[in-house]
Amino acid sequence: MKYKTLIASLLIFTVHVSSEDVLDETVYWELTRVDTKIEEKKFDEAEKILNRWYKKNWRSRSYNKAVIARTFGFFLYQQERYDEALEKLQVSYDEKALPLAESTTLVQALAQLYTTQKQPLKAKELLLNFIEIAEASAKPVPGLHNIYALTALIYSTEENFVVAYSYINKAISLSSSFREDWYQLKFAIEYNKKDFIAAEGSAKTLLLNKPNKKIYYIQLSAIYNVLEKYDLSLATMEVSYMKGMLEKPEEFTNLASFYLYRKNPAMSARVLETAITNESIIFSKANAKLLADSWLYAKERTRSLEVLTNSLIENPDDHKLAKQYVDIAFSAFQWNEVIIGIDRIEKLQIKDDGKYQLMQGIAHFELKQNAEARGSFIKASKSLKYKDSGLAWLEYLEALKG
Repeated sequence: MKYKTLIASLLIFTVHVSSEDVLDETVYWELTRVDTKIEEKKFDEAEKILNRWYKKNWRSRSYNKAVIARTFGFFLYQQERYDEALEKLQVSYDEKALPLAESTTLVQALAQLYTTQKQPLKAKELLLNFIEIAEASAKPVPGLHNIYALTALIYSTEENFVVAYSYINKAISLSSSFREDWYQLKFAIEYNKKDFIAAEGSAKTLLLNKPNKKIYYIQLSAIYNVLEKYDLSLATMEVSYMKGMLEKPEEFTNLASFYLYRKNPAMSARVLETAITNESIIFSKANAKLLADSWLYAKERTRSLEVLTNSLIENPDDHKLAKQYVDIAFSAFQWNEVIIGIDRIEKLQIKDDGKYQLMQGIAHFELKQNAEARGSFIKASKSLKYKDSGLAWLEYLEALKG
């Protein structure tokens, strides 16, 4: 709030008070002078006026003193002189001369200052005391919803989520408009209370009121996931993707992984390919594996193999990639690629328990290279795990000779 707006609003308050709480005319015009000085950015002169009137001797429980101290306190608050502001605002409150209608902003500022000064217990005591007085009032107290919200925040920092929840709900019920920060707090409390059904409602409210904020799509999707509403969780993230909200690399890979998990591997692959093309994510080993797996599960084995081929160009010594290449080539019946891949495995001296010798033999056989196939099956038959398979293939080759 700007200085002029702040001081002017405080002066307006003084007009709407009972006959017992009337600001002296001289004081009123002096505070108007302060307002003018602030508008002219003559802050030193404004402070001199406030300081002179603040030091004046007033009777006990003086409305004049309370208004001057409050005005001075807010002036210092705006200058970020928080220790001095706290002192002046506390003096104003202790006078107990301000009507409830004028006190909510003062109490709110005091509580915030105490919290900033790492005195949360004093802040809570002040707020609870004011709430007790306000709730006993016969008339509604303007701004009480702000006091409830601040009290909820303090209880929340103490991890007393049950009490915090009651206060934030009171605040929201009294507010005539949507308050984003209050619903954020409400959602956080519900999440910490593990009341995920209620958290779903708060997340929806935040998203409906702020549809251009990515964080609310992420929150709602996460809650749907916790509630095992997986299709809704994925649909929520899809909307954020289609709106072009995804920016971080992990956001694209998380969405792709979710598609894969929900048995839509083709969409997973498309998200990854588009992100790689647009340079939203890099073509790393991990991303290449995810893309290759996506195409594989989409029964696009050739495209999966192409991804691994490109990845191996950049990572020629990677054992996992080399083995994955052979496995996918074999499942795609790409026999030349199987042989190329196993040659790579041998060059990398990757331990073989007979599996790759057997696969190599089958690839040679499919390519009608029976002599080479026989050599590979002999090697496989000497392994412990694939001995029987190797021998069976050798017998089959012999049978073919007739």
